[in-house]
Amino acid sequence: MVKDRKKPAILNNIGLKIFALVTAAIMWLLVTTINDPVVTSQFDNIPVKLLNTNIITEAGKVYTVLDNTDVVPVVKVTGARSIVDSIDKDNIVATADVKNLSELETVDIVLSSNKYNGKLESIRGSLEAVRLNIEDRKDTILTLRVSTSGEPGAGYVVRESAADQNQIRVSGPESVVSSIVSAAAIVDVSGASGTITTAADVVLRDAEGTAVDPSNLTMNISSVRVTVTILPTREVPVAASVSGTPASGYAATREITVEPASVVIAGKGSVLSGISSIAIPAEELDISGASDTVSRTVDLSKYLPENTSFAEAGFDGKVTVTAGVEPLSHRTLEFALNEVRAVNVPEGYRLEIVSLDDNLGHTASPLLDSPLQLTVSGLSADLAALSETELDPVFDVSQLDLSGDGTGPAGSYIGGLRFTLPEYTSAVNPVTAVVRIRKNEE
Repeated sequence: MVKDRKKPAILNNIGLKIFALVTAAIMWLLVTTINDPVVTSQFDNIPVKLLNTNIITEAGKVYTVLDNTDVVPVVKVTGARSIVDSIDKDNIVATADVKNLSELETVDIVLSSNKYNGKLESIRGSLEAVRLNIEDRKDTILTLRVSTSGEPGAGYVVRESAADQNQIRVSGPESVVSSIVSAAAIVDVSGASGTITTAADVVLRDAEGTAVDPSNLTMNISSVRVTVTILPTREVPVAASVSGTPASGYAATREITVEPASVVIAGKGSVLSGISSIAIPAEELDISGASDTVSRTVDLSKYLPENTSFAEAGFDGKVTVTAGVEPLSHRTLEFALNEVRAVNVPEGYRLEIVSLDDNLGHTASPLLDSPLQLTVSGLSADLAALSETELDPVFDVSQLDLSGDGTGPAGSYIGGLRFTLPEYTSAVNPVTAVVRIRKNEE
């Protein structure tokens, strides 16, 4: 007879034990829910990493992200507090795989966490896809020029500017690259009084002069080293003269004007200090045969002193030179025989005037001292300065040939009178004199 085995104590009241276990689990869940509740945390401006972009570039195309859609403005993470609280912005990963590019050129954004990703209930973003603009890539080479902004110090001017490179290669979306018409390195010269050497950023501009955003472009250089030469300036007058003789009956007024009358030139200080004016040669203004005012346009750059240049922006070096030409006028003045002086009379001799003839129908002699006339030709302004009291008629014996027959200078001679006339005037009618030279004792 086999005796019944006694059941283990643990199996006694099994139902009660199961109930206790379930109750404990429920209690644990309750405690957990109370002490580690589900929460949601927000993270802002999460960047999206584009994957497999080589699919686009290897096809000879480029892409541009539209409307800043490669940044998710808001990402919300939901999970247990103990998990969520341990996650920060750097743990949020946003990717968009170009392999999944749609016909609308959008790529879905996938959000995850690199920490406790499997323990989170959800990660949701306010943006679902990256929007792309895909187009052909274009490459171009542009001439790089140097430009300046601002104004140098007073009395100085920007003369030359040069960069250590004169070309730039640009590649990117065809629509953007095609819009670029210029590339420049800009240097601020405000207040400068000497040469500037500096690094300058390259600025791309379109046909309207608007700067082109380089963020979607590739450039072989983004800045260059630039040297801007700044020189002192000096304002100098322009001088001119004339050549040739006007038509018969006309004369140059000697009034020569140059417009502009002065120019500003630039050069090294040592060069400028030795320049007082710029001279235009007389052959540039030939008044031969002229009967009226003569004007000529002259390229002043041909006569610039060496190592100088024009400093004023927009001045092309052309000046207008004008010379006045007017008809000659005449004025007749009177004088008398007793006003005539003799000069250079040989020592021991005296001179007597026998008669005078003004070749205008008037004669005079010691016995008939009638008025004589002298007609003077010149410009009206010069003739107005004539005075009969200043004519000072002179008979100069030195004009005579006194060699004679060797017996001495005594004898009768014929010669002309000389008058004191203003510059640029001349006597029209010659006045002749018959004179006699005698020894003093005779």
